[in-house]
Amino acid sequence: MSGLQIRAVVVAIGLVVLDGYDVSLTSFSAPYIEKGFGVSKAELGLVMSGALIGMLVGSIIVAPLADRIGRRRMGVISAVTIAVGMFIGPFATPDTGTWPLVVSRIVTGVGVGSLVAVVGVILAEYTGKRIYALVMAVFAAAINIGGLLGAMIVGPMLGAYGWQFGWWVGFVLSAIAAVATFAFLPESLAWLAEGRRPDSLQRLNALLAKMHRPALEALPESDSKGVRAKGSLRTVFTGRTGFYTLLMVVGYFAYMLSFYFMTNWAPSAVASANQNPALAPQLVIAFSIGGILGNVVFGYLGGKLSIRVLAPVFLVLATATLSLFGIAGPDMPTAWWTLFQASFFVCAGTAAFYAIVPTLYPTLARSTGFGVVIGLGRFGGIAAPIVGGAAFDAGLGMGEAFTIFALPMLVAGLSIVALHLGLRRSAGRAPELAGTSA
Repeated sequence: MSGLQIRAVVVAIGLVVLDGYDVSLTSFSAPYIEKGFGVSKAELGLVMSGALIGMLVGSIIVAPLADRIGRRRMGVISAVTIAVGMFIGPFATPDTGTWPLVVSRIVTGVGVGSLVAVVGVILAEYTGKRIYALVMAVFAAAINIGGLLGAMIVGPMLGAYGWQFGWWVGFVLSAIAAVATFAFLPESLAWLAEGRRPDSLQRLNALLAKMHRPALEALPESDSKGVRAKGSLRTVFTGRTGFYTLLMVVGYFAYMLSFYFMTNWAPSAVASANQNPALAPQLVIAFSIGGILGNVVFGYLGGKLSIRVLAPVFLVLATATLSLFGIAGPDMPTAWWTLFQASFFVCAGTAAFYAIVPTLYPTLARSTGFGVVIGLGRFGGIAAPIVGGAAFDAGLGMGEAFTIFALPMLVAGLSIVALHLGLRRSAGRAPELAGTSA
């Protein structure tokens, strides 16, 4: 890979690390917010869901604009939106209640949702085929890396500086990320190849020169003629592509239900059971390390095996290990190790969906398709903290709660199996997942 490709991958991964910090912030600050505002777990669940509501809007409504205005420009807008959301949060007080926090999380989520969709597409284009599965796994693991760094560095400071400190750190990092995106992230190759601007060919050849590739005399033949005729949204939801979209939406919804129940309530449940808020960052660390290792191992194996075959195996093991975490209970260090084990398998599901979904759509519908699947799937993530909080308020124990919320991952695995069988029937053989990468 050329220097330009490496730079694109590094900047994109760095942006997702920031997203990981933003998403996990409420996980390790929740005990301090609960104590400072005196709210119930159900009310706290609404704060946790704020980012997921925003991510839904960002993925479905905002991210598709990248197919019109350019994916680099959308990346800058998304980073600025995250910074604005982080700036709002610290102004919440016991007098105002938690509504400024909810607004903060929603605005932040809009930026995160649109940014993830854009970054995923750019990574798919600039990554070489040989390491495509591994890079997409690191892309998925970057969420955990951001959570890990936040829990290790910022988490221990919240007791002394207050929960607001985490939001101010996020604001500064997001502002820096916006500048870095503008300065260093290249435009999507496929978007330029579609000739959406008068200077598309000139800009595309400039990027190809930096990648040490020959210049083009004319723009390549479009793979998106049908998209131009029908529009990107109709393309995503009609015909065989629409069936694949439905499968992925159902699967990702189920996966998000389990994933966000684990990420939001595992640290809080253990901290509450032990009456020690300082345990929450420790559990986020366990979750983050397990997720990073799981994604990297999944990516390594995905370079040798079919991702659509490998993913259901990981999701079955994720179901079993997440249930085991709940049954083992909140005693430390057992809770730390069982959460680490569960995260290893659970988080690989993110890598699977991130690697599979962009390859299902033509160029001018790719950000739209990725955004729709990820966005609609986030309805599961929105429901998980709220329903989970109500379940705990109703007296459900850890063993019962985590076993029940582990089961949707079986549905996610079955959706990928159905997609795999459908693609095999339509193509006569399993196509290469990395076919759209550089």
